[in-house]
Amino acid sequence: MNNKGFTLIELLATIAILSLLMALLIPNISIFANKIRENHRKSIINNIEIAAAKYAYDTKETLVFVDTLIKNGYLDSDDDDSIIDPLNNMKMNCYLVEMTKEKNYYTAQFIDGESYEANGECDSQKLNNYNEDINIDIINNGASVLNTNAWLKGTVSLSAFSNTVNIDCSSSKCLWHSSSGASKSGVSNILIDDIKGILQTRYSFEYIVLDGESKEIKRYNKIVNLKIDNESPVIYENEIKVSNKFVNTKTKEVTIEASDGNGSGIKEYFMGIVPSGTLCTSNSILNKYQSNNKFIVSANGNYLICVKDTVGNISSTSYIINHIEN
Repeated sequence: MNNKGFTLIELLATIAILSLLMALLIPNISIFANKIRENHRKSIINNIEIAAAKYAYDTKETLVFVDTLIKNGYLDSDDDDSIIDPLNNMKMNCYLVEMTKEKNYYTAQFIDGESYEANGECDSQKLNNYNEDINIDIINNGASVLNTNAWLKGTVSLSAFSNTVNIDCSSSKCLWHSSSGASKSGVSNILIDDIKGILQTRYSFEYIVLDGESKEIKRYNKIVNLKIDNESPVIYENEIKVSNKFVNTKTKEVTIEASDGNGSGIKEYFMGIVPSGTLCTSNSILNKYQSNNKFIVSANGNYLICVKDTVGNISSTSYIINHIEN
């Protein structure tokens, strides 16, 4: 039996062919593997944004770390309570996600770039997105608002300014977001003058600039909470309570039933017999309002009832009192 092996030339030719095939296949394998990792990362980011939108709907917070979503049960993690970036095997816990409201739904935008402090914790300062560099001036009916927690009435304007950052919306990106769904871009100020009822919302101003040295995009953000009440209280005329309503008495106690819903809250009440044409805003009435909704009346007649909320919205009605002895 004749066992013939490869000649040296055949062996060299085989090695050359295998080397050529490897040279062609390895880059493709690498590209394919990178594509898989990129798709995996996109899937992770999509899950993060879905979780962040749910978090915003529940909490009304519109800026959050991925770590917060994990710790509050909105997002499943890998081992050791972390999510790993498949591109670089780094933790994604301290990446930020920003949410905006569109109609009744929140949408989330993943911000690519970790924000760690020196101790390895998420940088809480980044959570405010350089808030110390941006401020928002609130003007209500021409006057500056110092108490940002106060209820407002009428027209409100917001103006973003900074003592350290040159805000130039013509060359950089300016964005206004509202948790109620309103948004505007390209300006550093907005006017809110179409609120007919009650608005409780969070406005954020985002300024995105290109750092001339590092060529990296920087984000500056400031958030204010607005509470605007342009709705008058509701007086429940059918529920006004009168003591001994159908019995003749010298006096009667009247309790005014009213509500301001989700607004600024009822502040004062008025009840009295006044000349025809007198309004609840007349000077003769303004100094007679009281915080108590109970009145003692001692005369029959057609009474004017006024209810005023904290910001000055007023409702009125009339109510006839009978069965009082003269």
